[in-house]
Amino acid sequence: MDSILLSAPWDLHNVQGETFVLDDKNRKCTISGSCSPRIVAPIDLNPRYGPKRKYLPKLSFPFIWNGKICSTFLLPTDFRPNSLVHNFSIDVFLTDKSYEIVQTDIIGRPSGRHESDLGRRVDSFIEWQLHCFRELANYESTLSDLNEKSRNIARQTWEIARKIWIDLDRAESIMALIVKLAQDKDLLRVLKSIVQHPRRILLRYRENTKLDRIQELDSACIRDYARRPGRTAEEKAGPRQVLLAVKRKDSMETLENRLFSWVINGMHDRALDYVAMNQHHLEMGSNRVRSVGRCKRRCKEWLLSDNFRSITYDQLQHPLQPNYSLQMDDRYRHVYTTYRELLREKKALDDAWEWQRILWSESARQLMSCALTEIFKEKHTSTPYYRLEGENGIWTETPVCPGPFETSNGTCIVIDSRDVETNLKAWVEFPPFDFAPYLGNLGCDQALYWPSTYTLLIVWFIYWTGESDQISPLIIKASESLRLFSVDIRRYSRKPYNCLGLLLVTDHQPSAQSPGVDIETWPLEGELDTVGLRIPFTIDQTISEEFKNLIDDFKTGIHIVVDKAL
Repeated sequence: MDSILLSAPWDLHNVQGETFVLDDKNRKCTISGSCSPRIVAPIDLNPRYGPKRKYLPKLSFPFIWNGKICSTFLLPTDFRPNSLVHNFSIDVFLTDKSYEIVQTDIIGRPSGRHESDLGRRVDSFIEWQLHCFRELANYESTLSDLNEKSRNIARQTWEIARKIWIDLDRAESIMALIVKLAQDKDLLRVLKSIVQHPRRILLRYRENTKLDRIQELDSACIRDYARRPGRTAEEKAGPRQVLLAVKRKDSMETLENRLFSWVINGMHDRALDYVAMNQHHLEMGSNRVRSVGRCKRRCKEWLLSDNFRSITYDQLQHPLQPNYSLQMDDRYRHVYTTYRELLREKKALDDAWEWQRILWSESARQLMSCALTEIFKEKHTSTPYYRLEGENGIWTETPVCPGPFETSNGTCIVIDSRDVETNLKAWVEFPPFDFAPYLGNLGCDQALYWPSTYTLLIVWFIYWTGESDQISPLIIKASESLRLFSVDIRRYSRKPYNCLGLLLVTDHQPSAQSPGVDIETWPLEGELDTVGLRIPFTIDQTISEEFKNLIDDFKTGIHIVVDKAL
């Protein structure tokens, strides 16, 4: 079968959806990047993208389509700085053919040279998500039997997860690497010392020199001397009385000083971003934001100092192989350690921007799990697992969700697309539920299933970056697709399945608006079947009371759809 390009998860069930069949007629496709564009292809195809031919990550439940077992593969976004909403083109490779896919309306990533209000809100939203995952990966619990760390994975409890995601005190700005660096007095003292007294070297160079000032000749100078006409030094020096000789000059253009400039510039950019994202905390007198602001001013002064004004670092190739000074010199060893920390954070941020859609699905999965563990009691205690470093936007390890839960209508089973990745074919060929081979058609991320009442709650985690007034049509399309799916599985299984829908969708509310979760239901009248929860990009830009109200609204929305399921 030919692969299919979709602009939204449910477009296989939506005849009006923006879809393209990837064949010889559609070697270049332009599709909206505001929602969650993806490719539907057989699971053994493994599409690649970009000049490095990286694999596209699988996203949804496997399903049967045109007689083939298929899965969906999510497209990346642009992680390069850009101040505008722009188009982003990538090459996708399917077997022996390549296709150019252009995503429109991609939000530009802000930087010191590329500023935009919307970009700052998205950047702040991404930073908040990364902060929560890092806190969970490094959280020190008193429960030693539940908090186990391997080399790259940390095991926690859902109680700790709730504390980080929905019970966090918002009186202070979030912790970040730049805060740690700005509050490290020993590091700042060392950096100031290097600015005032950088390491210097004597560079050898050759230059025509007056006879009475010549101190050293090397082999090249001697060869030049031999080629000159004349028998004595005075004759060979000519009328100007100069010969080629070795001279030395003082220079600070060393590897360690170039790296120092790179580190100071990196700290300045991170401080600039942190202060811009936490202006509301600065107005409340946040010590963290103040210390980062002071660090930003220091870094700017150091970059403009006489010793480092002319030192460039554009030619550095990362990751840098350290020389003797960076490893053994007491001062420059701090520089190299800071360099590695900044490089690691830059890699995490680049990955988060490139795979921000997957990062949101990971975060929404956490919010959903925190709400469920607060509403219901688990039949058997489960624990989440977190990676110390994310990859392709993924920060959790399977099993990713809690449950099963005890409810008033019997057992509730949480079925997650991440938990079936280990054996995709078995999910379709030996389905654990009769609806399992068809669940992936909807492009959903989760399903809550009550076997005693044949009730299915289909959950989508939608990363929406378009206009807010277009979210309502999204919810309507998801509801229409859900109704078609409900009719299909009733016909296939001959069982009275009752299907409901829940969308956790991001919304870039205006910066002047107070952040809050908006609850939207469809249809507006009659029997409810789909609930949409709008999660603002500015969720982290709140004080404690606002954040509490926002989380209460989120829990209320979850209660509405769960109560309907019960």
